[in-house]
Formats: sequence, structure tokens, C-alpha cells
Amino acid sequence: MTSNAWLIRFSPLFLFTLLLLLAIGLQFNGLYGQDAHEYLRQSRAFFDCWTQGMPIQHTLGNAEFSSGYPIAGAILRFIVGDPIFALQVVSCLSFALSAWLLERIIGMLSHGSRADSRLLFILLGLVLSPVFVRSGLVVMSDGLGLALTLAAFFFGLRWVEQQRGSDTVWAALFMALAVSVRIGLAGMLFPLTLLVGWYLLVRQQWAWMTLALLAGIAVLLPHFIYHSDLISRPFQHSMFQHWSPVNFIQRSFSNENGLSQYAFPNVLYIAFPLLHPYFCLTLPGLLLLSKKTDIILPAKKAILVCLGAYLLLLGGLPHQNLRFLLPAYGLLLLLVFPAWDRLYAYGLHFFRRLTLSVIVMTVLLQFIFCYRMVMPTLGRNHLEQSIAREIHPMLPLNASVFSFDLDIALQSYLPDVQFVNLWIQRYEVFPIGSFVLFNEPALRVQWAGQNPMLNWGFLVENYTLEVLKNLPEGWVLYEIKQRE
Repeated sequence: MTSNAWLIRFSPLFLFTLLLLLAIGLQFNGLYGQDAHEYLRQSRAFFDCWTQGMPIQHTLGNAEFSSGYPIAGAILRFIVGDPIFALQVVSCLSFALSAWLLERIIGMLSHGSRADSRLLFILLGLVLSPVFVRSGLVVMSDGLGLALTLAAFFFGLRWVEQQRGSDTVWAALFMALAVSVRIGLAGMLFPLTLLVGWYLLVRQQWAWMTLALLAGIAVLLPHFIYHSDLISRPFQHSMFQHWSPVNFIQRSFSNENGLSQYAFPNVLYIAFPLLHPYFCLTLPGLLLLSKKTDIILPAKKAILVCLGAYLLLLGGLPHQNLRFLLPAYGLLLLLVFPAWDRLYAYGLHFFRRLTLSVIVMTVLLQFIFCYRMVMPTLGRNHLEQSIAREIHPMLPLNASVFSFDLDIALQSYLPDVQFVNLWIQRYEVFPIGSFVLFNEPALRVQWAGQNPMLNWGFLVENYTLEVLKNLPEGWVLYEIKQRE
């Protein structure tokens, strides 16, 4: 076996170990922002349901979040024990498997490519991509969604190209798993589902069609069981409620998530996988080297259609988030690899020094932008833990703390404190002796006229707020007292 073959075979283990050691070295537990802590809460709920028979409480988080990622964390918890570490291991494994699957797909679609060309392309384009690196470090479903999506494309496209009937079952299974992890991936996988189904009909593979259908339904059953309202109201997810073609030309959105303003309209936002430095800044150069023949295969055309469908979905949503673009970036890498292979083969032969300079520059840029993207994530994580440590000695047992933004995170670190969210509803009475954790300057603009600021205004007007502790980055802990 050649050295490249050994490297490909053991690359998942190497990448997983490397990323996990990086997280440990950074003292980063993967919890970052409200979404990560909500995934942790759900994972704990699934585990308690299975081990203690405790019912799963349905909250806003259950309605908005797919169950696949927290279920994966709950399953792995039986092996590693700690619920937070289990979810982070899921993300690290997803990071490693995504890189390995991308190499497998490229090798399948580009038969004449050299292994060293594929490995270097994946290293520069994916493994060192800042958005991808962060997905492997944080407790978030993006990395797992990408890995399952790539697995679905590997088996689905291999069915199209090589007509292996069993691949349809695996494709259906991984497509269903991907949707159970991130519901938005249905927009990307729907064209692939149609393609696989069409070839099943044309080739009259009725047995494989039945097995594939049953596999997909079986995998989705837990998602429907734990989200029982999906059966009666399948389109109540905010993604379906707020999608509009008008959003393509908007860069400012106001809804229940507050006021969000971005530098570019959505029509440019969906081009970020090609242009944004937090993906790969040198990628547009490969587009210039692309040819029409690069997408002549039916599988490549299918990838292009799936990419377009997913970007169409994202462009109509009233928000922008780079991590939502990660699956689109994965498909884009599949499309531009022939251009890279052309650069790698001819560049090293005819312009070796220039080509090596471009590669070295790309590596340096990727490291710089990885640092710039990961550091704010670490900062938020350390802020949450720091505030939890500082306020814990000041709060009595079972204290009630009214808060917003940090409240979900602090529930993970301070389970003996009752946090009341100021966004859910307007409150007319605040118990005397309870507490408020708030950051008025940071929340004022985004949440003007909405429950967090309206509740804050009511508190200021009707109660005396005694400052107990000034905390980092403008957060303040108050005690609510009767106004004299």
C-alpha cells in the first residue's frame, strides 16, 4: 500500500485526534451562544428519557431545532459519560469524516486525479477553512449535517454512475439522517432524492426502491416522535414562515429575532462560499480556470442543481449566517476540483515556483482567518463561563434571575438557578428579591420595541434596581427591590 493510500485511510483518525487536542489545548468545551446550549439541553433530555423515563419537555427549542444532533450526543454519552464532551466529540468526528468523504467523492468523480492532488486540495480548501474548523470545535449541528450530506451524495452519485442497487438504501438513510440534523438540508437533498428515484424508476429497481423508502422513513421516525407537532403542523418552522423572494435584495431584517443589519444583501451573501475569506480566499482563482467540460458528468450536473436549490432557499430567509453556507461550500469544492487538479498538474510542471508560492500563501491566509474566526467564539465561551463563576456565589439557592441572551448559556453552568427569559413574554410583575442580569447598551438597538427592551423599560420605571456586580463586556447583575 502506498504512503498516500495509508494517509487517506488513517486521515479521519488523525484529523479527529488533532482537532480534539486543539480544543483541549484552547480550554474550549464547544459551548458557544444560545444554540449550542439548547443542543446540550435537548441531548440531556433525550438521555434522561432513555435512562430514567423522564418525559421530554417541549419548548421553543424543540420546535426550531432538529433532533438528530442532540440524539447523536445522547447516544455517545453512553460511551464517554460527559454530555458536553459527547457533543463535542460528535462535532470532531464529523469534521474528520467530512474531509474523508469529500476525498472519496472526488476520487469517484475524477478518476484520473492523483491522490496527492486530492489530499492537498482538501487540506487547503476544507480542513483549513475557518468556517469548517469552527464547525468541528463547537457544539453545533453544522459539521454533522455536512458529513451526512456528503455521505448521501457519495452513495447517491455512485448509484447514478455505477448502478449499485444497495447504494440507494444507503443514500436514503443518510439523506434522512441529514434532514433530521438540519431541516434546511432538505432543500439541498430534494433534487438528489428526485434523481435517485428517477433512476430507480427508469431501471425498474422496485425492490431497492421499497427498501430505500423504508430506510428513510425508519430514520425519520425518531424525529417525528420527539417532535409530535410536526405531523399536524409540518410547515410551522420559522424557516418556512419567513421565506420570501423579497429577502434576496434585503440586508436589514426585523422580526421576532430582533433587528438584524448586514453589510450586503442576501443575493451577495449566498455568494460567500466562493468569495468570503472565512471559507477560502483563493477559491475565485480556481473558478477562472474552470471549463464547461468540468460539469459534463450527470453527477456533476446533479451537484450543481442541488447547490442552486440550497442557495435559493438560503437567499429567501431573513437572516445571514456563514455556518448555514457550509454545505454549499462542500458542494462547491466538488465542482472546482478539476480546476485545482489542472493547476496542480500543469502549475508544478511549468510554473513550479509560482505554484508553490500560491500554495504557501493560501496556507498562511487560511491560518490567519482561522484565528480571526475562532477567537470570538472562544471569547464568547469564556465570557459565559466567567459570568457564571462570578454571579454564582452571589445568588441564593433556587434564585430567580430575569435575563436575556446569556440566560440559556448560564442554565448549563448554574442548574440550581432559575433563569426567566425576558424575550418569551411581557411581564407585569417582578418578584421583589429576584435578580436581573442585563446588558442594556448591547441589546438596545437590536431589540428596540420588542419584549427584552420593553420588559427592561418596565423594570426601570416601576422598581429599584440595585447593582450587585458589574460584569465583563457591559453585563450587570441587579437585585429587584420595591420602589420607595
